[in-house]
Formats: sequence, structure tokens, C-alpha cells
Amino acid sequence: MANILPLVNPHHCGDAADAARTPKYRQIADMLLARIERGKLKPGELLPSEAELAGVLPASLGTIQKALNHLASEGIVVREQGKGTFVIRARTPDRYLRHFRFLAEDGNTLLPVYMRMLSVDLTAEWGPWARVLGKEDDYVHLRRVMNINGEFEVFSEIYLSGGRFGALAAMDLRELEGTSIRDLLSDRFNAPTLGVEQTFRCMTLPPRVCTEIGVPQGTVGIVWEIAGRSYRELPITFQRVYVPPVDRPFQVLDRFHDREQNE
Repeated sequence: MANILPLVNPHHCGDAADAARTPKYRQIADMLLARIERGKLKPGELLPSEAELAGVLPASLGTIQKALNHLASEGIVVREQGKGTFVIRARTPDRYLRHFRFLAEDGNTLLPVYMRMLSVDLTAEWGPWARVLGKEDDYVHLRRVMNINGEFEVFSEIYLSGGRFGALAAMDLRELEGTSIRDLLSDRFNAPTLGVEQTFRCMTLPPRVCTEIGVPQGTVGIVWEIAGRSYRELPITFQRVYVPPVDRPFQVLDRFHDREQNE
């Protein structure tokens, strides 16, 4: 960051009595948390680097690292290797998790998922989505990253008919974050997803995907293609999900239920 806002007064880490009782890393963590609570650091925002924080705060690099690790353990920030430390976004409600259902060790508990919407735009590019959705002048293209429990990330891109769903490209990204695209299509466009066709391939993840989810180039993972269908078996969505090699099982739903049954 070229310019670091004064996160805190670098000469004030609490009064002397507090300082005597509270470890330095906790003082730094509390200062950053106070900024988050006041809205000075917003959900999804990238914090200054460890070196930048050490340059403006009266603490060593090791203390800064410990403070950020403490905030991560509390679920306040997420640390992404090669990208930095981000204020955590709101967790995506479990009822929305139809394609990102990764399970904990008990085999039943869903791991929390935090979504970061990267972009939504119109594209005239032709690809596998065109074979599913049919020939269009353009397609709505949504790109997003799912952080799974702070452990790893999954990349997802969704294509839809530009003629029918082009209004999505004009929406603010904040309106799309943490939402169910399936429910959005049903509510706003009367296009419920009534069934899906899914295919899986094990292959080398594309370089652009490796960059987005912070894994080495050449990583082999799972590419999961999901074609959503609506009334009269009409195709309405084409989604590709790129999953890196992880030891977490994920659950695939074989049918959809009415939203009322999931809430």
C-alpha cells in the first residue's frame, strides 16, 4: 500500500496499567479490532502488510504477526498466503451452500464459507458455456472465490444468458456477495433452478485460477462443471468450480428442495 492510514496512534498502546497486564500482541490486535468495529476497516478489505504495520506501530514484526494470527484464530480476519490479511466477510448461510458443502472431521458439520465476488460483466467469448446455454450475443460472467474455513480457496465462475439476465452485470458486487445466485435468479427473473447436470474432471488447474486461489502453477485439482436447468428443462446457468487438492470431503446434493424446506 502506498499510503498507510494511521490505524492507531503509534505512541499509545493503552495506559501504563493496561500495558503491564496485556501482552503487546493483544494490544495491537485490540487496536486493529477497534478499527474494524468502527468501520474504518471494512469486510473484505486488505490490511496493510506486516512490514507496513511494523513501520507505523510500536511493535516488532514478530509481534505484528502474532497479533494478526490471533485475529485470524478469532475469525476476525483471514490470512491468505501470497495475498495478505483480509477482514473477514460475513459467512455465507449454510442454506445457500448447494455446491460448496465441505465437511469437517465429523463428516456432518459444514465448514464455514466466506465468499469474495471478483467481478461481474458481459462477455461475447465463446466457450463450453455456449454449448449449454445456446448461441447468444453475450453472456453474463460472474467470477468469485470461496474461502473455506480459512484453510483453502475454491474458484468459481458462472455464465448466464446475457439476453435474459443482462441486468446482473449492472449490479453492485456488494449486492451479490454472500447471496445465492440460484435464489436471485428465482426471485428476480422467475427462473428457478429445478435440476442440475454435473461432471467432474481431474486436471491441471489453469494458471489464472492458480493465481486467484494462491496455489502453485501446475497444481492438479478437480474441475467441476454444473449446468442448471429451469422450466421445460431449459438451461439457465453454466458453472465451473475449481477445487485444489485438499483432504476435506465435499458433499454433492443430487436434487434441489424448495427454499422453505432449507430455512
